[in-house]
Amino acid sequence: MSIKMNTSALLLGSALLLSACSGDGTATEDESNQTQDENQTGTSTDMNEENGSEDKPGEDMNDDDGSKEETGDSSGKSDSNTDSTTDSNNEDIQKQEYDSPEEAASQIDGYEKIEQTNVDLGHGIKGLQEGAAGHEYLSWNEGRWLIKVDFPTDPQYKIDGYDGAEDMAKKVVDYLEKNYLPAPEEKGVITINGFKEHPETVVKWQEGKTVYTITSKEKEPFDALETAVES
Repeated sequence: MSIKMNTSALLLGSALLLSACSGDGTATEDESNQTQDENQTGTSTDMNEENGSEDKPGEDMNDDDGSKEETGDSSGKSDSNTDSTTDSNNEDIQKQEYDSPEEAASQIDGYEKIEQTNVDLGHGIKGLQEGAAGHEYLSWNEGRWLIKVDFPTDPQYKIDGYDGAEDMAKKVVDYLEKNYLPAPEEKGVITINGFKEHPETVVKWQEGKTVYTITSKEKEPFDALETAVES
């Protein structure tokens, strides 16, 4: 009887032990699976975060490209403005080069030294006044320059504001007393036409191998004279 009870107790103990071990194993397996799932979730999250961080540099690169395009447009506009920039100094002066100073000087037609004078133009300047076929001519020298005025004798043809050739010549002498023409190397000639239908002032002079010419169709001669003075 005692042996049977011991055997039963041993069997019961063994059953309880197996049950406990089985329960512990299940729990351990579940915990292991849960831990693995958490690790996988964490790894997946980390990978997503890394992928997200890899995308950001791409976005930054796109932003950089956009900035470069804007910079290029800006520099393009700047170049356009710079190119639009122009130099207009002495744009009314024509310049002609010749092989020698002698050849250049020969291009100045009509130059002469006024030896005989009959009119006082002021400032110590005297000129020669002549008339022919409806024209009144007055010529004088200033330095190496010869200045000639051609004025109509009929008042209806003359430009407004002047009584005649002498009146215009005196105003030109007054202007040149305060404003200095360039000095020709050998000679220069200024011709002024006082006919209102076709007024013209031509200033022409030689420097070395170069001949400079200024032509104005204005009724007043002072636009051309001013251009010469500023040259």
